[in-house]
Amino acid sequence: MSTSVRTIAASLRVLLEHSIDYAGLFPPASLDMRTSVRNYSRYFRHPQSWVLGRFVLPLSRLNEFMSVRGGVAPEPWRLSGIVSANSLSSLVSDLAAANLFNRMARGARVESVEACVSKPEEIELVRKHQPPGTTLFFEIGPENADELLPTVSRVGGFAKLRTGGVSTEAFPSVEFLATFLAECAGLHLPFKATAGLHHTLRGSYPLTYEANSPRAAMHGFLNLFTAAAIAWETPGGAPHSMLATCLADQERANWHFGEGALTWSGDDEPVRIELDTLLEVRSKFALSFGSCSFEEPIQEMRELDLL
Repeated sequence: MSTSVRTIAASLRVLLEHSIDYAGLFPPASLDMRTSVRNYSRYFRHPQSWVLGRFVLPLSRLNEFMSVRGGVAPEPWRLSGIVSANSLSSLVSDLAAANLFNRMARGARVESVEACVSKPEEIELVRKHQPPGTTLFFEIGPENADELLPTVSRVGGFAKLRTGGVSTEAFPSVEFLATFLAECAGLHLPFKATAGLHHTLRGSYPLTYEANSPRAAMHGFLNLFTAAAIAWETPGGAPHSMLATCLADQERANWHFGEGALTWSGDDEPVRIELDTLLEVRSKFALSFGSCSFEEPIQEMRELDLL
């Protein structure tokens, strides 16, 4: 009996390759370190391992990570470390720990550092103590985006967009996401997204994995990355209404992935994004998104006949 393996369209592969930064330690999954490490190790051998990105962990838990993971693994582990927001001293300590880890550890490296900031001085402080050879992602709240995004760009950092959480209030509006994408595209500022983004398309989903969890409208990573590509490639800036419509679109039929382009047809006129543009978007703009689950996005994409 023969089995057929579905060919993944080139445009889908480019749009999502190495896009999921695995954050199993964080809510709503909130797994322990041993389980998260075991999962990530297993995902290297997953049929859809091409989607897997970095392993996300607090920098304060690097020692615990190494004690659980052990020595050199067959695959090099790419890490993204979260800076503690408790105090100035903890911030400096975390960044020093990442620097030491990268000088001493084998088979794993902190490639990027993620810090939540609310003032220009905090951006400058993180930049001052940046571990050599790392990328800095600065998480900025909606109320500070206009002020701080230019500063992030000026210091050579990248933006971090929080797209949800475990409460309804944690989810930013479609209108804010559209504005954020347009502003980052205008600055040519790369970004990653995190939280509440483990669903393929926007829709109403449970906020946690608990029984009888309340539901809320949650954003989809396919919406976000497609809207990012539209924002990036549109000369003079994409219309805000087009970005918002894309971000709010819940219809799978509006996405077509071909070998040479992605076409989204959820607006008045279809939008075709060529493969070369998608490659540029993923390397220079929409870099990745954090998800507490790797398998849930994969399963949803199968159910939507994408994989």
